[in-house]
Amino acid sequence: MPFANIRISKGSRVLHGWYIHPLPYEMSLKDFFMKLVNKEISPECNIAVTSSEEIERIELSEALAASATQASLNCNIIELTKGVGIYIHYRLKTDITTATPASQNGFAILMQNARKSKLYLPTFPQSGNRKQTLRNDLVDWIHNNGGGWSTQSYANTQGKEFIVSLTEAIWYIDMRSHKKLEERSFHIPNIFLEFFDRANPESHKHSRKLFDANELNLHCQSLAPCATSSWMLMANFDWLRGAFDNFIVAISNYTGYLQCHRNVTAVNHASESPYDPSIKQQRSKSTSVTFGLHLSIRPNITVLNSCLAIYHHGNQLILKNTCQMILCKECVTFKVYLTHFLSKLENIDLVLEIMLLMQFQSGKLTNMLMKT
Repeated sequence: MPFANIRISKGSRVLHGWYIHPLPYEMSLKDFFMKLVNKEISPECNIAVTSSEEIERIELSEALAASATQASLNCNIIELTKGVGIYIHYRLKTDITTATPASQNGFAILMQNARKSKLYLPTFPQSGNRKQTLRNDLVDWIHNNGGGWSTQSYANTQGKEFIVSLTEAIWYIDMRSHKKLEERSFHIPNIFLEFFDRANPESHKHSRKLFDANELNLHCQSLAPCATSSWMLMANFDWLRGAFDNFIVAISNYTGYLQCHRNVTAVNHASESPYDPSIKQQRSKSTSVTFGLHLSIRPNITVLNSCLAIYHHGNQLILKNTCQMILCKECVTFKVYLTHFLSKLENIDLVLEIMLLMQFQSGKLTNMLMKT
């Protein structure tokens, strides 16, 4: 089933953060919005938007950081996701605020504004070690940018949980060098860079550890709920919200890269074992085709192993970026075709089939597929 990554905002407030929803059938962008807010689609999301809200404009893009294209409310949503991109941002019209009556007491207004502007920060014990210094620096960073929580109780619960999760994620990456992400084009937003290059394990005569996909994924899962928390959607966190989303995306994509690399390595190791005809007879037809190709076409073994890794990994959310990464040194025509095909992907088995058929077009392969 086709899907789209949806966001709904009103002015500076994000009413519904990026979330992937199914597209059950073709309909207009406006009709999809009405069904979404009326809980006919993805009712579990409980989106706090009414059908009376007016849509100011709709923007589509092929990636979070890519330039957006505006679309008419009446355009077909599945057709647009195939041709333009799956990221759809609904921007709602803002309410017109009325002027404060002149008769209202000026002192009461000042006191009300003072109460509204009072923000609280989580408190941590002061300590001299580097990790705890990083944690306290993050608290000061939020304060200096006008962030904070509405009560001290929220600051010591929601705020403390956020600071601890962010500290742990940054420290984990820093112990292994954030430059490894940059080298693979997974860019950490500039706003966070001042908090890296602090761990410096070499100063303690320790070597830098390797990234582990499962460990990094745990940090990503710890940070993700904060992105759509009610406090993050408040105006005093406008300066952080977008960069924080991109930080999570960078970690998530690098996690996908690590998992894919791990699967490729596993397939490569498996390919070193001798061929046993009895094994082939015990496998399914699709597995037999793949195994036969793997043995017969040695010059393309790297691409084939990469395809197998994606097939076994089976994560549609990172599939497009992963394929583009794998194919960066391959045939341009193949890359363009595959990218277009992935934009309307419904079945991962088809990806493997298309990649194989596009990469190996010889008559010998065709005969082999037919025999198998």
